[in-house]
Amino acid sequence: MIAALYFAAGIALLWGGTEIVLRRVPKLAAWLRVSPLVVTVMIVAIMTSLPEFCVSLFASLRGQPAAAMGNVVGSNFVTLTFVAGLCALWRPIVVGPSLRDRESSWMILSAGLLMILAMDGVLSRFDGLLLIAAYVPYFRATLDDARRQRQEVPAAGVPHPWLDILLFAAGVGMVVLGADWIVTHGSAMARRLGMSDLLVGVTFYAFGTSLPELAIALGAVIRRQADVTLGEIYASNIFTGLVVAGGLSLVRPLPVEPLIVGRDLPLLIVAGVLLQMFVTTGGRFVRSEAIVMIGLFALFLAAQFMGFQLSLP
Repeated sequence: MIAALYFAAGIALLWGGTEIVLRRVPKLAAWLRVSPLVVTVMIVAIMTSLPEFCVSLFASLRGQPAAAMGNVVGSNFVTLTFVAGLCALWRPIVVGPSLRDRESSWMILSAGLLMILAMDGVLSRFDGLLLIAAYVPYFRATLDDARRQRQEVPAAGVPHPWLDILLFAAGVGMVVLGADWIVTHGSAMARRLGMSDLLVGVTFYAFGTSLPELAIALGAVIRRQADVTLGEIYASNIFTGLVVAGGLSLVRPLPVEPLIVGRDLPLLIVAGVLLQMFVTTGGRFVRSEAIVMIGLFALFLAAQFMGFQLSLP
């Protein structure tokens, strides 16, 4: 019971800390004079990926590499299928050309590269460097967009910028503490339930650390900010698949379970291709397509508990 309470408190800290961080982002964005999509890609997506990085890092340092890698892949899958599907069920999403042409393709590329590097059963430090290096061209393209926009938008005053920075730092601290509680007490519950580290990583950890993405994306749908909705989902997946996985393997080489290579990563790539097909046909992500994505999420969960595995050469 105590472990369950700490686990729930850890998720609450993750959510609350991320919310504090993200509430500071619009003020800083106005000061930087960039568009919502650029802010989403360069700031929001990175901030909402902090839980995945922290949870996976603590899991790896505590000798749970399967949970660490399972959280990276599982969180991306939850975001891409369940979160995107739920948002489109609430309201069909109009997809802009940048999301269709750049973010969608980079998201599939990041999952494919992660799978190729993991096929030998380990993400080495060299693999981590390759993953992080692959993120650089994507980030530079977004940075170029930001520079062009800064030349067109006049500067805006931001009241109390130092207070916002302090609150931003406090929010990051809450994310780190919440991640530690999730790993420590989630592991205790998993042992009592007889669950493997991999199963805990791709289910409990993955869903818990995807809550910030769900909050941001669903809030953007309600406010009719389509670019922020899918932009946050895509950019978060790209950052997690390349920078988070790469950074973790730089800290400590990550052994990769055969089930991740033979089942979870292929399903993640299939989900990415399906979503790209949906957003590039008609420029809208509609409710019928959302049901397909949520159905794929249900298949993913069933695969975890029933031991389903794809046969790859």
